[in-house]
Amino acid sequence: MRHKSFQEHLEYLNPKIQGWRNYYVTTYSQRKMAKRDWYILQRLTKWYAKKRQRARWRNSLREVKSLSVQLGLRTLL
Repeated sequence: MRHKSFQEHLEYLNPKIQGWRNYYVTTYSQRKMAKRDWYILQRLTKWYAKKRQRARWRNSLREVKSLSVQLGLRTLL
C-alpha cells in the first residue's frame, strides 16, 4: 500500500477507528485505548518511513503526528 497517499490511508482508517471506538468504549479502560492509539500511530509511522525510504521510523514520528492532526486522524480516546 505504499502507492497510496497519507490522506487516502486516513480516509481508509477513520471509519474503522470510529467503529472500534463505538464498540469498545464501555468495556475497555482508557489505558488500553491509549495503547491501541499508540499502536495505530506507530504502524502509520512505520508505513510512512518505508514510503519515504528512511532507515529509522522513529525519526518520522513527529512528522506523522503533525500530519495526522492536520489531516484529521481519529483517536480512540
